Amino acid sequence: MLYEDPELGFCILGHVYQGAKDSNPHDHGPSWAIYGQARGETVMTDYEPVARPGEGKPGKARRIKDYTLKPGAAYLYNEGDLHSPRRDGPTRLIRIEGKNMEKVQRFPYERVA
Repeated sequence: MLYEDPELGFCILGHVYQGAKDSNPHDHGPSWAIYGQARGETVMTDYEPVARPGEGKPGKARRIKDYTLKPGAAYLYNEGDLHSPRRDGPTRLIRIEGKNMEKVQRFPYERVA
């Protein structure tokens, strides 16, 4: 974490990733998030919820679209927007969140066809 505003609560995070990685769909709970691509490329996928998580079971999410964040691009995810990042090589990005997500309980989702 690079910065957490003591009055408004938003956070700025810097990420440096090495190598390829894919992640499951997720949201940022009650917060918005902005992803800003600095280096490399990140393929983002947006999802629609099919079933919400509950009773110890992950939610289900169906793919809507894919798009690539290239250096200089930024994208806003509003509260509850499901998405997943995938990188095929080294990347650097900035993420700004409306609140510190380390203090928020989040629930897992799985992809469905």
